[in-house]
Amino acid sequence: MTPEEAGDLFGYLALAAGISGIILIGLLIASKKSAPIAEKIAELRLEHSREALFLAGFVALFAMMASLYLSEIAHFLPCKLCWYQRIVMYPMAFLFIFAAFRNDFGIKPYGLAMAGFGAFISIYHYQLQMNPDQHSPFCSAFESCTVQYLNVFDFMSIPLMALMGFIFIFSLLLFAQPAPEDVSDSEE
Repeated sequence: MTPEEAGDLFGYLALAAGISGIILIGLLIASKKSAPIAEKIAELRLEHSREALFLAGFVALFAMMASLYLSEIAHFLPCKLCWYQRIVMYPMAFLFIFAAFRNDFGIKPYGLAMAGFGAFISIYHYQLQMNPDQHSPFCSAFESCTVQYLNVFDFMSIPLMALMGFIFIFSLLLFAQPAPEDVSDSEE
């Protein structure tokens, strides 16, 4: 697989993740205003919250593997902002998968903070790429934050792909909720 083919694959998956995350957040917001939607969301949460934690972990794991492919196999040089996004993304892969195995929803507030912070870095990085004349303290002569190694669909670069992953992870964590018996067990 060439880096361009891999970039296309990553772009399609990132787009699907971002759209799914936005739809899920929209449904969670709609559930606050609509009783039928709230009932369906509550039912889905009872049945699939643990799977949402697993999926969040697998999304982070895939993002980790994709970033390693791009740097170690395709030899794209990651800049400082890429590294900061990696620093946030990599531990989430393991933390969410382990938390799902243990049925431990205590990770949720920390995961939301990490995904939100990662999304913030991705937004900053993406806007630097869209406006390369800006001065950034993160850029250097050897590692420019404005280089676009991939440009899928003529708008999606690596930081935007990371943003889509962070959005999907954030939405899955918003969705995930311990079962009522799990809450009462932890209160004893």
